[in-house]
Amino acid sequence: MESLRSFLKQSLDKYGMPFPVDKRVCSGWARDLPHGGETIIFTSCMYQIEPVVPTLSKFSSMAGALTGALKGLSSFAKLVKPPKEEMERAYTILNNIVNALRRRGINPGYLYEDEPYSGALLLESGLLEDFADHARKVASMLKERGVKRVITVDPHTHNALTRYGEFIPFDVEVVNYLQLVDVDRKIDGEFTIHDSCLYSRFLNLRDRYRELMSKSGIKLNEDFLVTGRETSTCCGGPIALINRDLSESIAEKRAQDLNRLSNKLLVMCPICYVTLSPHFKGEVKDLAEVIL
Repeated sequence: MESLRSFLKQSLDKYGMPFPVDKRVCSGWARDLPHGGETIIFTSCMYQIEPVVPTLSKFSSMAGALTGALKGLSSFAKLVKPPKEEMERAYTILNNIVNALRRRGINPGYLYEDEPYSGALLLESGLLEDFADHARKVASMLKERGVKRVITVDPHTHNALTRYGEFIPFDVEVVNYLQLVDVDRKIDGEFTIHDSCLYSRFLNLRDRYRELMSKSGIKLNEDFLVTGRETSTCCGGPIALINRDLSESIAEKRAQDLNRLSNKLLVMCPICYVTLSPHFKGEVKDLAEVIL
């Protein structure tokens, strides 16, 4: 764990992200959003960079240990970008979300390459003192920019930001896009669903996105033991940096269970998408690709 902590802290100090990342990849989706403002969309670069993470984690394993791997990853990361189709997909999702917000009269700003990372990986790794230190830096930056409300787009960022108040004084409102958007199009299709563990069990958004799906006309193929609130299982993605083999094993089993319900799968988390896609036999789509 100490090697993971050292790796994350070095990368956050140098790049502002948990991995060496070209921030232009993070901000490339936005073209006409105001720079900053009292209300901003907060991506934490999750959708944009997640397709690269499996490659970076493989490199870390090849290096034998995370400690000392940062120097190698630094140069490697300059060459590794998400495949064009995955980057375009991520950018489409984010623009779909912004356009849906605009249709509701919400015009968020964006911090572009200055957008900080939420610290989710520190929190989820149990590095709570480091998470508190990181949260303090992010909160100070948001205060300097006059930000009063952030709109999150993924469960891990939403969870991290909503927990800042447990560790530091934090008076910025945190709201998720699913709480703000509505559905204006009808979808004729049947899917099964892999719920985000965070959205479903901890952030009280499970009923909200099911409401949006139902309104769109989507029919969900579910089974209590596979997609139930208490009985569904993790995609395996969050543990990949610590134990890649275990992560792959969990993902393969989860995809097999979901495939018994449908060959069309809906997810609402970039980690779930990247983790399950290689194992699911069929089409995997993010909710924001389908209903917005």
